[in-house]
Amino acid sequence: MKALIVDDDSTLRLVIRAVLEKRGFIVLEAEDGLMGVEMAQRHPDIGVAILDVNMPRMGGLEALEKIKAINPSIFCIVATAYSNTKDAINAIKHGAYDYVQKPVDPDRLSRLLDKATAANNMILEASYSAPKLEFDEGRSIVGGSSQLKHVFDVIYKLAKVDTSVLIRGESGTGKELVARALHFNSHRKNSPFVALNCAAIPESLIESELFGHEKGAFTGADKRKLGRFAQAEGGTLFLDEIGDISAATQVKLLRVLQERCYTLVGGSQEIKSDVRIVAATHKPLERMIETNEFRADLYFRLNVLPINLPPLRERKEDIYDLCQYLLRKFNKTHKRKITSISEQAMKLLMAHPWPGNIRELENSMERAFIMESTDILQAPSFDLQSSSAAGISPSMASSIPTVATAIRSGASMVDSPSGGSSKASNGEFLFVREGDELNYPALRDRFEREFIVKALTAYKGRINQTAEATQMTKVTLLRKLEKHGIDAKSYFKL
Repeated sequence: MKALIVDDDSTLRLVIRAVLEKRGFIVLEAEDGLMGVEMAQRHPDIGVAILDVNMPRMGGLEALEKIKAINPSIFCIVATAYSNTKDAINAIKHGAYDYVQKPVDPDRLSRLLDKATAANNMILEASYSAPKLEFDEGRSIVGGSSQLKHVFDVIYKLAKVDTSVLIRGESGTGKELVARALHFNSHRKNSPFVALNCAAIPESLIESELFGHEKGAFTGADKRKLGRFAQAEGGTLFLDEIGDISAATQVKLLRVLQERCYTLVGGSQEIKSDVRIVAATHKPLERMIETNEFRADLYFRLNVLPINLPPLRERKEDIYDLCQYLLRKFNKTHKRKITSISEQAMKLLMAHPWPGNIRELENSMERAFIMESTDILQAPSFDLQSSSAAGISPSMASSIPTVATAIRSGASMVDSPSGGSSKASNGEFLFVREGDELNYPALRDRFEREFIVKALTAYKGRINQTAEATQMTKVTLLRKLEKHGIDAKSYFKL
């Protein structure tokens, strides 16, 4: 991962550089804000930027805004003199992750980098499970489906504000991971994140779990107990399956949202509450409102800017990248060295309906790791029971078009009715040319390179426009440019 130091003090740059390089960063340096902005434009794979506030030509606060506009995913840390902490706090409001005081304490900076990495991993985990954010190798992007762009736009916006959030989606789509991503990238990141599955708590105990109770409030309450709101004070309370709480609890929850205070069960004293509520459900709340099972006023309090997570069956183009992530994860977990998934197995995975979403895919991958005896995951190791229900069997898999490769490249595929070579509308072969050796990996890489070169030429080397036009994420495109040794600048034209 690349890191950028923007400071006019060469001695301070040397100190910060030593901390960053010790942690494995590739370090870039800039002497002022203007140069820092130019660096961010030239190096879209920068993950962390550390900026001084007072610099010639362009100060750190102005540079911060411009760098975040170029790439919102960069974690920016502001370095400020002790007397200028107001500038640092102002910078945080405009997108900085945190700040360090001068002279910079290497240990303090290391701890901040740890927290930034943890926050990055939360986003990354969320991207594996539901949406996507723009992180490349080492911070790999997972998923490139177009409908997820809106999801991440909403997540970025909600991480900057303090409003309540409602996450909608089927079981297994990653609702809690999204909630954690919101928390660990908000100003509440240093306070607790507390999760409660409302469906797992008996109705008679849910109020006590949420708000706590006084001693003697009910049978068995032999001492005073604080609830989840108290545990989450200053932070985020994630209420999973909010549609399962009773009408009485809905009233009390609404009061906390409106008045920012609550009382313990069996108590009378009001307790102030500074907690952000992130709720989630797979239930049809609108229908529940019509049948008086869910309060309309609570719904509207929660549903200011909802996040709707699509099921995996609606974004199958993400399956390949999800599988690559799970390969790395389970190789580490199970101490294996499995290199890939066979083409036949990949076709089965693409054809499967995935009713259990990401959770089912993860379970299937782990089972395959346990069952597989070679270094390549084969179709029989997955044992996808519902493949038969979907009309797919291992023997039929070889006749399914290789969708994943084309989608990852941003290409479209045209399949001949006879199952022969695919051709473009002008009659030229897309993948195989006359006289080619039938070497799938080599032909795939050649097509991918030619496709990217053609796209860069059409859009004059402009990365953002090329990525959008080819339906690739920016970071996926950058990763492929590096893979094929393509210099986008050589195609740039004004």
